[in-house]
Amino acid sequence: MQILRLKELLKEKSVSGKTLSDMVNVSENTISFIVTGKTQPRFELLLKIADVLDVDIKELFVSTKDGSSKIQVIINDKLKTFATIEDFKIFANSI
Repeated sequence: MQILRLKELLKEKSVSGKTLSDMVNVSENTISFIVTGKTQPRFELLLKIADVLDVDIKELFVSTKDGSSKIQVIINDKLKTFATIEDFKIFANSI
């Protein structure tokens, strides 16, 4: 199950996988694996990707019609926990 919208966002923003990989300091293969769902990025990388693409981190995820899917509930719960991006980074680095 694909939970990230990265391929769609890259197309919308006219950003190549290579450009994104350079901007977030990971290999082009890493971005390719994330786009194809072969791997899931750490929270810190998601923050960098959202920043580079100039989107809210929530926009990286596939939306659900009613917002009640298990993954959406977990994501929403985690995102409400953090008052600032710095709080989120501290959490991401602790796991």
